[in-house]
Amino acid sequence: MESKNNRSFVSWTRLKKSFYYASQGIAYTWKNEQNFRIHTSAAVVVFVAAQLLNVSAAEQALLAVSIGAVLCLELLNTSIEHITDLIIQTFDERAKIIKDTAAGAVLVFSATAAVVGMIIFIPRIVHILF
Repeated sequence: MESKNNRSFVSWTRLKKSFYYASQGIAYTWKNEQNFRIHTSAAVVVFVAAQLLNVSAAEQALLAVSIGAVLCLELLNTSIEHITDLIIQTFDERAKIIKDTAAGAVLVFSATAAVVGMIIFIPRIVHILF
């Protein structure tokens, strides 16, 4: 078997495979995790609203980073849940703690992203209404 270190700087075949496998993970999570679909749908609404309300490029970048982090945490949470289920196949309080704290991380950052969104959008909405 050839060592990965002996290959050229970029293996386009390996690179394409890594993107394929990553997209498979995203597709699996989309199909099987309701919260990932909710967060992704909310992201679309946020980006459309940002365009309609003329949100600055810097603020849109902040929204993108916040949304990207939430989606990444959802993917990691799914991974952690599956690893836990693979290793611990019966109920175990430690497994529950592992899964609950991973879900809690998603919740904390989702709330943070919501606060970022409110800071950006509320003044614009208030300005339109009043």
